[in-house]
Amino acid sequence: MNITVIGTINKDLILPFQGAPIESYGGIFYNMAILSQLTDEEDVIIPVSFIGEDVQTPVMAVLKKFPKVSTDGLIPIDQKNHKVILEYRSPHQRKEKALFNFPPLTWKQVKPFLGSDIIMVNMITGWDIEEKAFFKIAERVGKRLYLDVHFLVMGADKLGRRFPQKPNKVERWLKGSHFVQMNRMEYQIIAGENGKEDFFKKNLKRDQVLIITDGKHGADVVKVDYGKINLKHYPAFKLPAIVDATGCGDAFGAGFVYKYLKTNEVEASIRFANQVAAANALLKGTNEMPLLKETMKEIMNRAE
Repeated sequence: MNITVIGTINKDLILPFQGAPIESYGGIFYNMAILSQLTDEEDVIIPVSFIGEDVQTPVMAVLKKFPKVSTDGLIPIDQKNHKVILEYRSPHQRKEKALFNFPPLTWKQVKPFLGSDIIMVNMITGWDIEEKAFFKIAERVGKRLYLDVHFLVMGADKLGRRFPQKPNKVERWLKGSHFVQMNRMEYQIIAGENGKEDFFKKNLKRDQVLIITDGKHGADVVKVDYGKINLKHYPAFKLPAIVDATGCGDAFGAGFVYKYLKTNEVEASIRFANQVAAANALLKGTNEMPLLKETMKEIMNRAE
């Protein structure tokens, strides 16, 4: 299988709720690193992102450890790499600051990589890709499109501090994606405190799959069938403690996409995605991703 992941590779500085600071690569690097652990030898993962001049050499060196990851979609840019500082105030609540922003990807830059079995668009910054380019992707790939809403619903002030902000065209982004992933906070920003059911009845097509992740509570799958909303809850795996919650949403998306391409079953894919996200929460950044499968087995053994 081939999987294209469009978004942004970050340099992350993680200030955990407890413990020492962690420096690692983040953003769609989580998708890449996790998929490289899950997929088979013949599979190919194609990240599409700018890559800053200060990290080009080390990133390429790291990717040599991930032979399934193609570097064809990485675009060198003459500036520092996008950097994110994440300060956790609890295991799940954090403040985030973004520095050295990249420009959005254009249609010309993403078009060569749309032949994959699934196209993931992960809005790491919220402006990772031009709107018109995203809408062209939606028209071109149809049911092969997976959107992680992420920071599409967040703005940034002059100092790079992020804040909730509902985009004007969010409905078009939702309607264009067969799979839509968002967390509970993003769901509330988009739908508002009132009229949530009406919003999704109007803006989800009958065959779409909306996934709402909710940390330690697990995930909900929402489908609209002839005007009726069907919701099913999938509980998370219980963990003794959270080591690092960064990237759990990205881990969930990677796990879902992998399992769905294998089984074509939403339910099995959600359960597997919850397991991958739980394992990610026990690892320190992307540095410890080679321990993913082993950690997933430990989680499953604990649950049995």
